Amino acid sequence: MLPPVGNSLGPNTFLGQSFSTSPTRVAPVDFQNAQLSRYLVNVQRELPAQWLLEVGYAGSHGYNLTTNEELNAIPAQYLSSSQVRDQPNVDFLAALVANPFAGGLLPTGFTAATVARSQLLRPFPQFNNVPIYGDEGTSQYDSAQMKIEKRFTHGYSIIGTYTFSHFTDRVFRLNPTDPGFENRLARDDVPHRVTTSLLYELPFGHGHAWGGNASGLVNGLIGGWSVNAIGQFQSGRPLDFESRNIYFNGDLNALKAKYTSDSDAPVFDISGFYCHDALVQTNGVDDPVKQRADTRIRLANNLRYFPSRVDGLRSPFLKLWDISIVKQVPLSGRMRAQFNIEFLNAFNVVVFNDANTDPTNADFGKVTSQNNLPRDIQLAFKIVF
Repeated sequence: MLPPVGNSLGPNTFLGQSFSTSPTRVAPVDFQNAQLSRYLVNVQRELPAQWLLEVGYAGSHGYNLTTNEELNAIPAQYLSSSQVRDQPNVDFLAALVANPFAGGLLPTGFTAATVARSQLLRPFPQFNNVPIYGDEGTSQYDSAQMKIEKRFTHGYSIIGTYTFSHFTDRVFRLNPTDPGFENRLARDDVPHRVTTSLLYELPFGHGHAWGGNASGLVNGLIGGWSVNAIGQFQSGRPLDFESRNIYFNGDLNALKAKYTSDSDAPVFDISGFYCHDALVQTNGVDDPVKQRADTRIRLANNLRYFPSRVDGLRSPFLKLWDISIVKQVPLSGRMRAQFNIEFLNAFNVVVFNDANTDPTNADFGKVTSQNNLPRDIQLAFKIVF
């Protein structure tokens, strides 16, 4: 470990080193805090039978959003534009050449007689990586929203909502030297979301259609029951390929995720991420082991062309219900006892984690874990007064 030098070296601090070896990055002195402008408009209309309809638009625009950038990346003109691994270019950049910093010009780092050619091609060859925080990111969210509500009458109420939205951001450069940010789906882009909340008082006991004249004991058994249910249905979020420079020879628009209970099957077509010639075949048939080990798909020093997020590749569609059964028993005056039976994830639906996004992994395209908890039953009792 190097001892701290404080400001004794001035502009020579970190010569021969990376500015950071941790997630911490350098921030410019004029770094701007992220800003967000929000706007919405809603229209409500009361319908017959005490129904309420509300429609509206909600949107937001983010700016000065934080970005992660690399100031000392290899210039694009030295990277290969091939869509497969360009080994001659890899070898060219990795070749050792005479080190102009040898002989004690740098206190640490590149002090050997030779250095990789790629290092000398960087904008600041006297440093290694120079990661910084930027503040030029933007985002855009637009949504159409609808709510319909049946106010509580005749022993029941209903609230239902639907949101159709589109959420994009510009905070990531597909290649560090790209002049602009990738216009991509935001990680939290959810095109469709539906929620519903239902409350129903069972029509038994005093004041209801059945058992209105029941005795105290019978009324205590059959009256005071209600059922509550909350449901949510939501599109999946885009899978993230941000950290991967991936080989792909297929049709991006044809990539669609389809989740099933078969954990051994990829949830999307993975054929476009591999080669299909004799080099990766056994007895004329594609060999998955050879395909994953194929050096041609291991891109290095290539300009990146596969996007960081694809609209058709998303996490699973969310379908969850939480249901509770409530029993209320009058005690005296305004005091009553309340018993609750709550079923969280009532139908024991499995919500899968994201599929594996590494083509060199045997589980590529597969889901290997669950993202939610199984059904949870809770009992509760309280006194209300």
